[in-house]
Amino acid sequence: MRFDLFPVFLASSAGIGLGVFIGVFIGLLVRVKAGKREGLFMNSVAATAFLASVAALVISALIKLVTYSG
Repeated sequence: MRFDLFPVFLASSAGIGLGVFIGVFIGLLVRVKAGKREGLFMNSVAATAFLASVAALVISALIKLVTYSG
């Protein structure tokens, strides 16, 4: 594992983070409009979507780091 490449892998995973944010944000908005607010971080759709996107970004970058064979 080369930890010096981790920032490169984070940058290459930015699309995954953005896609997860948009998807979770839309999904949670639909859920909140139906009256189901339980399970949100700080009772906020944006904060919950942000946490999910950061988690997806870091996990995808870690997978790229572990599977890198260069």
